[in-house]
Amino acid sequence: MNVLIKWYLIFLFILILPGCASQSKIDNIELTDDSPENPYSYKLNLKKRGEIRFFVSFSGGGTRASAFSYGVLEALRDTKITTSKGTNSLLSEVDVISSVSGGSFTAAYYGLYGEQIFEDYEEVFLKQNVQNELISGFLNPLNWFKFIGSGFNRSELAINYYDKYIFDGKTFADFRSDMPFIQINATDLSAGQPFIFRQEYFNFLCSDLSQFPVSRAVAASSAVPIAFAPIVLKNYHGCHEAESSGDAVEIQHQDNTRTEQIKSGLLRYIEKDRIDYVHLVDGGVADNLGVRVIYDTVNIISNVPELSEKLYSKPPKYLVLLIVNAAVSPKNQMDKSPGEPAILAQLNAASATQINRYNIETIQLLKDSLQVWASQLSKIADFEVKPFFIHIDFNGIQDKQRNRLLNMISTSLALPAEQVDELRKVARELLNESPEFQRLLTELNARPVTPKITIE
Repeated sequence: MNVLIKWYLIFLFILILPGCASQSKIDNIELTDDSPENPYSYKLNLKKRGEIRFFVSFSGGGTRASAFSYGVLEALRDTKITTSKGTNSLLSEVDVISSVSGGSFTAAYYGLYGEQIFEDYEEVFLKQNVQNELISGFLNPLNWFKFIGSGFNRSELAINYYDKYIFDGKTFADFRSDMPFIQINATDLSAGQPFIFRQEYFNFLCSDLSQFPVSRAVAASSAVPIAFAPIVLKNYHGCHEAESSGDAVEIQHQDNTRTEQIKSGLLRYIEKDRIDYVHLVDGGVADNLGVRVIYDTVNIISNVPELSEKLYSKPPKYLVLLIVNAAVSPKNQMDKSPGEPAILAQLNAASATQINRYNIETIQLLKDSLQVWASQLSKIADFEVKPFFIHIDFNGIQDKQRNRLLNMISTSLALPAEQVDELRKVARELLNESPEFQRLLTELNARPVTPKITIE
């Protein structure tokens, strides 16, 4: 059956389904006395401090973003540096990976399996036609009855696939302590702001993140509205208000509108009589670069005395932010015709305009903020903390034909193997050709090694 026809049938099915569908499945559990003492928390990551403080963000964009970010991991793995800890790969210096949507597949897989990602990730996910599997599931009559009255919906179908074939039933308790801290980001549909899968956020819901399935978090991070149903979390009443308020309660009033807005958005979860459930959709709705949460986290930590003391007690020599942006800018056919564009074309163009403009503002905000953070750290340290802002996207490809082909790669969960390989190669090229990345390598006396990447 033609793919367009399949999607048309699914769209009709989605329109009809709400009238008979049941409530969504709830899979987050309540905090108890038996909950782990060391939850998946950003506080723990503050202990992993070295000469380099390295933040990475993976953008949204379906398998295109997954493959592009995977290529960056390969390039970082194959870059060797020498620090006080000895000779290691630059990848081993990454402290935090923040991700949304397609980028969350790669981030989560690396956080769970480490170097194994370079052995089987292509086979497990990148070169699988996941989209076709999901479409077939939607159109399978055996699943239709599940959609009615059982809590099973199109997102649950995706979660089942991710859980079985990609993440092997693992939960947040399975994230490896020797890996970077993985921040999987979704969007709170009602509040319109990011929701981060870390225990600090789950504290507001009186919920235990450790037993939450990674597949469900990645599904929330990539749940494109309409195409997928929101992932729903229950806001439990089982913990004291002071305990569930988390770090945000400690933030004193300040002239920072954004930080105050985040604080208000988090504190709304404490209003248990008003907020019973949280509905999560694609993290790209709030921030398609997955990098604003890094900015927000630093601002919040800076205003919490306990965390701020840990953050600033041992300043790094180098402060690095790498933004991996897989956004595309395809040419619009409407530019060639005076006629009214199709509704879908209008929606896509409007959405792309909003995302691209917001991305530009976000990139400039983070670039300026990195300079400020480095300056603040330098005042505490007895040396200059040097900032490095690295941003790669397809605009860095100068060859017009190649650039055009990259920008035509679809946002889906199925790409031809040759496109996956091209994205991996492009990621390596763009990173190695970045002047700011080369400046970092010079500072670190990095040495290139023979790439382990193999392109068939």
